[in-house]
Amino acid sequence: MARLLCVLTSLVNETRESAKFRTRGRVREKVTRGDEVLLRGLDGTPVGYASVAAVVPTGLIIALALDGLAGADVPLSAEVWLPDGDGDPGPPAPAHTMNGPATPAASAAVVGVTCVVCGTEQPAQPFAEPLRCPRCSAYLVVGATQTRELGRNQLMPTPSLLVPLPALAGPVDWPRMCACCGGPAETSAAVTTGGSMHQAMTGGALDFVFRQIPVARSLSPSWYETYRSVGAGASGGPAPGWEFPLCGVDNADHRDPVRVWTEDGALGFRSYHYYREFCRANRLGPAAA
Repeated sequence: MARLLCVLTSLVNETRESAKFRTRGRVREKVTRGDEVLLRGLDGTPVGYASVAAVVPTGLIIALALDGLAGADVPLSAEVWLPDGDGDPGPPAPAHTMNGPATPAASAAVVGVTCVVCGTEQPAQPFAEPLRCPRCSAYLVVGATQTRELGRNQLMPTPSLLVPLPALAGPVDWPRMCACCGGPAETSAAVTTGGSMHQAMTGGALDFVFRQIPVARSLSPSWYETYRSVGAGASGGPAPGWEFPLCGVDNADHRDPVRVWTEDGALGFRSYHYYREFCRANRLGPAAA
């Protein structure tokens, strides 16, 4: 089975022989010159094949001999997968669900969405910010006709993948992997705090992400509705000494991957992979993903 080798972040330079890329974290597997790898986008779109030309000893730069591609053709944050033998087709394509038509009472820009992970149905606006499923906590990307789960290796610009503080009333389990790139944990850092990721709660990201469009819910009331009614004084909150694991890599991607938004009553993550693992470890969903 194909294994994730690294996630590319930027093109350093390109020669006739190879293109050199920076990686989000250290290259996870030992590779040798000439090993064939598969490139694909965070959404699972195949990009093409390449062969390894070199790996810088720090493991944060990889040179690839591209097969019919220019370095500029490789999308930002492309995944590099190491196939398990010649017949390995690579990782499976992400699952998706088909969107339903808009309801008569709703705007034409709103479609019916089915969660890829748990099957919960709700209305949503295509091409908006990732939508959090109110039942299983998975984040969904809604297109015009299809919905898929947010890419496993997606890294958000800010810690905007949210876990409600009221849901963390007991001890918190931090998965022992880097909270940014998913590599082996080598060190830890204190969880930082910030005021709010929104200018105003009524028009901010929580209202947008949790989309209070009238719909039959699996959870009634949702944690968000409860939070909006009782405020941040509800049970749960950042415990003194909260620390999350890191791999020791010091680059921009590894800065501020976890933050408590005190005014919003939420714990935010940048890495969807770590967010998923955190939810599993603390039984918050999406446990079935």
